[in-house]
Amino acid sequence: MRVHIELDQCEGHGLCAATAPDLYELDDDGYAAEADLDVPEGMLGEAESGVSACPMRAIRLVTE
Repeated sequence: MRVHIELDQCEGHGLCAATAPDLYELDDDGYAAEADLDVPEGMLGEAESGVSACPMRAIRLVTE
């Protein structure tokens, strides 16, 4: 499982990182640092929290 973030939709609200700081990283300007993240085992709940928290709907879960 991985997370995909549409970087051009990210407005830098930072709610993903606020809800799951061990998974989502922000750059120096407060935007998502990476477009694709692997979800480590046991962190699916955190990944889903970040998806739900994004007001721009820029984050989605992707199954391999």
